[in-house]
Amino acid sequence: MNKQTKIKCPHCGEYAFFKEKKIYDDSFALTGVKHICILCGAEADIKAEKSTAGNSNGALDKLSKFLGGEAVSKVALDLADDEVRFCCRCAHYIKHPFMNRCGLTLKEIEATDSCENFKAHE
Repeated sequence: MNKQTKIKCPHCGEYAFFKEKKIYDDSFALTGVKHICILCGAEADIKAEKSTAGNSNGALDKLSKFLGGEAVSKVALDLADDEVRFCCRCAHYIKHPFMNRCGLTLKEIEATDSCENFKAHE
């Protein structure tokens, strides 16, 4: 269901927006979703449309057809653990909400930085 689409409410008969109310069990696990009419407050059984937001291959295929090229496939990077040397994976990385630091140099760093003093977590 698109949140910006008005749907005819089966209870009041008006075209209205519906809000989703999530239902949780005792262990706070999501068990379902109710759709509530914002005009009359009644619960309605509305089938959710499948979202294609996570599937961008359709958009890539349309673009390649428009440009007259071949279909484009996604690139997958399979790096070994020793090839990924980001500071956020280093044993010397000091994470802080305001400023991340290197435990060796005490300089301000970004999580995606890398250096020659990298030491993997044990």
